[in-house]
This record gives sequence, C-alpha cells and structure tokens, in this order.
Amino acid sequence: MKQAAETNRLGEESELERNRREGRTAPVLGELLFRVYGMTKRRSIRSWIRNLVPRFEGGEIYSVTLRRIFAVYHGVQIGMYSGQGCFTTGNFRKNTKIGRFTSIFSTARGFGANHPMNTKSTHAFFFNPSMGYGKEYLPPETQLTIGSDVWIGHNAIICPSVTEVGHGAIIGAGAVVHQNVPPYGLVVGNPGRVVRYRFEKDVRETLLESQWWERSMEELLPEFESFQKPLEGEEIR
Repeated sequence: MKQAAETNRLGEESELERNRREGRTAPVLGELLFRVYGMTKRRSIRSWIRNLVPRFEGGEIYSVTLRRIFAVYHGVQIGMYSGQGCFTTGNFRKNTKIGRFTSIFSTARGFGANHPMNTKSTHAFFFNPSMGYGKEYLPPETQLTIGSDVWIGHNAIICPSVTEVGHGAIIGAGAVVHQNVPPYGLVVGNPGRVVRYRFEKDVRETLLESQWWERSMEELLPEFESFQKPLEGEEIR
C-alpha cells in the first residue's frame, strides 16, 4: 500500500520503476534517510540528508532516493540524469515537473504564483495562510513543466505566466521569461525572447520525433559518438 501511494504521488508507475532501473540507490540507508526526512521539519537535518544521500547513490544525476524526496515531500518531479539546480529546495514550487538530461544552474528560479495586484494590499498576510491569518492561498498557481535536455543558466527567472519550457530549449543567464519557450528555442534578455533556435526546423523535428532522452544511458552508449559531433556546421559552438 505504501509503495502504491508513493507511486500515485510521483506520477505514472513506469516512471518510478524506470528511475529505480536506471538510477542508483542505497536500499537500506536510502530508505532510512527518506523516512527520517519525512519525519522532521528541521531545515538543518533535511539539508544534511539532501547532501548525504547523493554520496551513496552516485551523485545527484543518478540518485533515486533524492528524486523520491523531492517528489513526495516537495512536490517536484525530476527526471533521471538531471541535476545541479534541480535539487535546490525553493527554486521551483510544488507541481513542477523537470524532464530528463536537464541542467539547471543553482541560482535559477521558477515562480509558480505572483502577489495579487488588484487587492487592497500585496502583502502575504492577506493571501498566504502560512502567515497565520487567511484560510486559503488566493493567487492562482501555475504548474510548470520543464522538458528534457533543457539548459537554464545563472540567475534566470521563469515567471508564473510560463507553463512550459520545451525540450532542448536554452534559457540564457539572467533571462526573465514571461512566455512559454518552444522546443530548442534560445531565450535571452529581459523580457526574455527567442533570439534563435539551436537547429533548423527539420533537425528539430527529427530530434523531437526520436525522443532520445527517453532512453537510458546504457541504451545510448552504442551511439555515444553521435552526441559529440555537431548536427549543423563543422565545429561545435
């Protein structure tokens, strides 16, 4: 029953099973730390656990327990092989889903809601029940989906108006993103805008159709060299 309940929180059962198959886990220690994390609210202990778990499970990009912790206790689903800022608490609100093979700088942030602008006050006392006064959270909250093979740079900000960052997209350092990002789009500036695409349309379509990121690293190894060559042009840029 416990595993079934956890599976419902994580999403599809196949995703949980796939993480366990592709990732690494310390069965006894991982389960113990996972349970302790849920039993304590002390930030220092939780931070210690988040730093300890990857040491026994091959780092953030492979850790199954770390993904369980974020999915169950923080409401953020993180695909296999993604790392760095994906596992910084508070960077992304609950109901955020991050794909596979995605790299996010630890200073990047995704905001799921704004302070209300058409009420008497914008102060959290009046709209956030965690402040001890109101009974419900008033501003509408966004569910953000970040695709696979995405790269988000230093100090980038994803605003609540954004619901999707497409597969293969790049968000440059310091960009303030107000609109959804198309697959393989390169977004820079404030306000963020798509200045170009990583590839021409036919290459983008081929990559999206292939969905190579749905395969494990073990499955990708036979074609590893194809990931080290430019798909357009003669030199890597």
